[in-house]
Amino acid sequence: MPQTISILCIDDEPLFLDAFRARLEQEIDLAVTPASTTLEALELLNRQYFDVIISDYSMPDMDGLALLREIRARGGQSIFIVATAKRLAHIAKDALNTGADYYLQKGADMANEVSRLIDFIRTRVPQKNAEYELIAWARFYNSIVDNGAELICRIKPDGALSFVNEPCVHLFKKSYRQLVQENFFTYVPDNERPEILACLRELTPEKPDCLLLHHILAGDGRTLTLEWGYHVLFSAQGGVQEYQLTGRDPKGLIRIGTTKTEGERGLSAATGSSQETPEEKPGELGELIATLQSLDAPVFAVDKHGVIIAWSTKLAELTGADTDAMVGKGNREYAVPFYGEPGPMLIDHVITLPGTDADGDLPATKKVGDTLVGERVQVTIRGKPMYLWAKCSPVYDAAGRLIAAIEAIAVSEPQEQAGGAGSEEYLGGISSLTLKVSGLGVGGSIAGAIGSSTGGYGVYATAKRLFIIRNPELDASASQGVQFGTFLMDELFGNVVDTRQKSLGELENTRIFEVEKGEIEKITLKKPVLLSGYLEISKKGGSSFRVYIDHKKAYTYIENMMKLFAPDFLHLE
Repeated sequence: MPQTISILCIDDEPLFLDAFRARLEQEIDLAVTPASTTLEALELLNRQYFDVIISDYSMPDMDGLALLREIRARGGQSIFIVATAKRLAHIAKDALNTGADYYLQKGADMANEVSRLIDFIRTRVPQKNAEYELIAWARFYNSIVDNGAELICRIKPDGALSFVNEPCVHLFKKSYRQLVQENFFTYVPDNERPEILACLRELTPEKPDCLLLHHILAGDGRTLTLEWGYHVLFSAQGGVQEYQLTGRDPKGLIRIGTTKTEGERGLSAATGSSQETPEEKPGELGELIATLQSLDAPVFAVDKHGVIIAWSTKLAELTGADTDAMVGKGNREYAVPFYGEPGPMLIDHVITLPGTDADGDLPATKKVGDTLVGERVQVTIRGKPMYLWAKCSPVYDAAGRLIAAIEAIAVSEPQEQAGGAGSEEYLGGISSLTLKVSGLGVGGSIAGAIGSSTGGYGVYATAKRLFIIRNPELDASASQGVQFGTFLMDELFGNVVDTRQKSLGELENTRIFEVEKGEIEKITLKKPVLLSGYLEISKKGGSSFRVYIDHKKAYTYIENMMKLFAPDFLHLE
């Protein structure tokens, strides 16, 4: 029986798609998966490889050649066929020049065209597979990261090993040739196998991954507790082909904003493990503390006893309270720089100190997942009235024990302190890491469109003026530590977006572009689809300024704000 050839067929005309699929599937060696949009096709390609992709040229969301370029940019090597009912020579020429393998002309002679197409597919697929076999193996081997610390292997559905990397060879004390003739589950204790297999049976193309903590029998006789990630690989027909496993030692792992899962608790209990996780040591938080101290954001952290273990440089600059003076203090003294005396803050919802009321005098809050969000409150910082807004998250160790809590602070000036704010109505604004600006000209436009520019900008409007600002709290390029800081703030704030009201003083101090409503000729908004969208402000004098938008939620916020600010000038693309 010939090997089945998987085909992804994309067309926005349901009648044609159904008829075309039915014709191809008359051939026993062709398996067709339909898609009515290019976005649906790209989602399928994220989960599955297809030998052949047949795409209509004219699609509403992206034409066939743009889809081809996107797939090739992702490294996809499937045979690509462009189909169209338009009899235009330049389409065929452009398709082949872009990298298409075949051009299918829809029309009256479709029956003969499809027969020729099937012959081409049957001839070209084996040829292309042979051409890329060595390249694909090299890419596969390199992607395994043979020199890394993680244990990586592949197993068949019955557990037979088909690949192991060098760390596996060292763990099991056997050669590669020996291991690929053995079964992975012979190295798993008997009482744990049923639950692991039950978890694997629950995996689907929509949810192909699971993370399990279970024991493994090492080649030197030790029984180790390792964290294993299982990823299932499906065939075109939906059957399980293989599992890729990634194992690592969870010791020293610090979890932020999440507790040990029920699945881990259940599996640990099922293993009957008597191995106790030792109490946390001060050194376990060392790396986290060092990062927080240098973080370019106002952040502090306390241990489980309420003692300050980190007070960032940015927070020290804001409050005037020196880091060395604050670290080591307890009894709620973290509140002194804000309220003038020790007292509860948002972080006390996470860390309950002995002798304090768990709910009585704590600030109001709402919970989003494991993150606590506080209400805006008025405080006095260094003698100056300010509004304070905070979010807080717990920190757990690898065993799921609470070991610390982190609170991130954001402040703004009251409107009456900004000087004349009452004379200019504030409409709204948003800052986000998904908002970027780039230089003028074609090069800058391309850089912004593909997302290479640094984000952290904001768009704000009053009844009279429009501001583009550089938000210092979202500057992802400020220092080396901000790479982790961005991750941390994302964990604490959910999506690194600032929609808090800003005073005119703040807007004027951080602006990089400002325009009055009367100076505007046109405002253009383009929604992000595959490439970035943008907001372009064109002035009557001929100059313009563009902000790139990577996220649809940010786009929606800005669109609604522009409809309030200048609906007569707004053009949507």
